[in-house]
Amino acid sequence: MRSVNECFDNVKEDYFKFLNKEKILGKSKAEKIKSLKKIYIPISFWIENKYKKKGETLILGFSGGQGSGKTTVTGILKIILKKFFKRKIHVSSIDNFYKTLEDRNKISNKIHPLLKTRGVPGTHDINLVKNFF
Repeated sequence: MRSVNECFDNVKEDYFKFLNKEKILGKSKAEKIKSLKKIYIPISFWIENKYKKKGETLILGFSGGQGSGKTTVTGILKIILKKFFKRKIHVSSIDNFYKTLEDRNKISNKIHPLLKTRGVPGTHDINLVKNFF
C-alpha cells in the first residue's frame, strides 16, 4: 500500500513550486509541510479510492466564497493526483464562464451597474456552462 510519506516525497517539490508561483504566503514551511501531509495528501488518497471504486470518470465540485482557497486547493490536489496517482485531471472554475465584458456592460445599463463586475449573480454565461458539460 502506498503511504503518505511516499506521496510526500514524490510531490513536495512541485507543491512548493506551485505555492511560490501562486504567492501563497502566511504560513511557515513547517506549516505548509503539515498541510500537505495532513490535509491534501489524505484527501487525494480519498479521491483515488473513490475513483477506483467507481471505475469511471469522477467529477468533484468545490464550493466556497471568493478568496476562500478553491483554486489553491484544486491546484494542489491536481499536482498530487497527476504526479503520484498518474491520473488525468481537468480543473474548471466558474471564473471560466463569465459573460463577456461587452455583455456585462449591456446588462449593467439595463438592470444595475454592479452587473459590470464579475462575480455578481447574473454575470455568468449559463448557456456556456450547459454546453461545456
